[in-house]
Amino acid sequence: MAVSFASTPTDAITVADQHLIYQVSESTSPLSDDFRFVITVYDGTTTGATLLNKLYLTPNTNEDAFFNLGEVVRGLVIVDDRNYQGTTVLHSYSANYFTRSNGGIRAFTVGVGSWNGTTETLNTATSTIYLVDGHFQISQGFDPSFTDYYGTTSTKKYWLTDRVPVSNVIEITAAEEDEGIASFINEDSVSDATAIWAQAFNSAGTFLGGTTILINATNGSQDPTDTTVDGYLTHMGAFPVNIEATTSLLSSHPTWAYYELQPREGFPTKGMKYRFIKDCRPVKHSPVQLAWANTVGGWDYLRFDGKKQKTVTREEKSYRKIVGDYDASSFSFTSFDRETQPYHVEAKEQYVLNGILTIEELTLLQYCMRSKNVMARIDGSWVPVIIQSNSMQIEEETVSKIFMTSFNVELAQYIRC
Repeated sequence: MAVSFASTPTDAITVADQHLIYQVSESTSPLSDDFRFVITVYDGTTTGATLLNKLYLTPNTNEDAFFNLGEVVRGLVIVDDRNYQGTTVLHSYSANYFTRSNGGIRAFTVGVGSWNGTTETLNTATSTIYLVDGHFQISQGFDPSFTDYYGTTSTKKYWLTDRVPVSNVIEITAAEEDEGIASFINEDSVSDATAIWAQAFNSAGTFLGGTTILINATNGSQDPTDTTVDGYLTHMGAFPVNIEATTSLLSSHPTWAYYELQPREGFPTKGMKYRFIKDCRPVKHSPVQLAWANTVGGWDYLRFDGKKQKTVTREEKSYRKIVGDYDASSFSFTSFDRETQPYHVEAKEQYVLNGILTIEELTLLQYCMRSKNVMARIDGSWVPVIIQSNSMQIEEETVSKIFMTSFNVELAQYIRC
């Protein structure tokens, strides 16, 4: 008997939240009534890694079986929110050009064996897959491709963002005080990029200057040919505060109107440009940056320039207290003694974020509505928030170019009183 995989998920690196179907088969036919396929799932690149699950599958009428890895690894891959083995919030990271993943990418090895009624044989064949936090929709079909995020040609999206590119350029507006990262897959078998070119331009599109940032351990990532799984997902400090701290690119060229980040292998480009356009809108109030874990294992951002509205609500549990001291030498109480005494008081902070968004930004905001991990930079500090807006209207066919937008969030931490 020879047990094997008849098919496995197409992409070596892809998102975890989808149907990851493995078809297993046995060359001998017919199979006995006692026969079972034995599926093992390991957290790592070998069968010697931690065993997560072991399943016995009954052959179907075609004497095959199907196994969905997506159900086993659900919730195990979580997008990074801090620098590699550190405590710095990822969006503010500026100690180096790059930082590696902290579990935002994980390897899982699936083995197939057999049980013939008396003897169990494990791992006759194995298959390893690398997963990032993210999801595909049923409407995208079965086994959708993730290869648009592999750095192989200039037309590949490369950057892990839900922003829609135009003419092979991904654009975002960012003020000089904005923070954030841009993520990419860094693995030699699926990406040829070995460096990121950072280049600044003025409003006329004239090149001002730039620098080549090698993707390697010295710069905070790892060489694309290395095999440490954490390094297969790399985060780059990409927003103005981060890029200035590591390159001085913007202060060296004060007339900059935008800068571009582009993956390259020597001179050939291996992915689209990520263009950061200077946001020069006048702001009378402290702006708020909103960040959320997107559908492809990275983070996306929007900026709300309008005046934020803060509301504090409280919850209280109380008990009735007897006035007076029954253990005193004489009984008495004052006119201001309390009979109702709170013993558990907590407060919540809620914010209404206001801003002017373009139709592209408003469309992007729908991904924030669907995200399980949302953060906001309020008064200069990144904090976790949960979304309070339960619905939003997206006008996908409209002549309007900008929209006044309000978005409600709540601090995902209780205020102790």
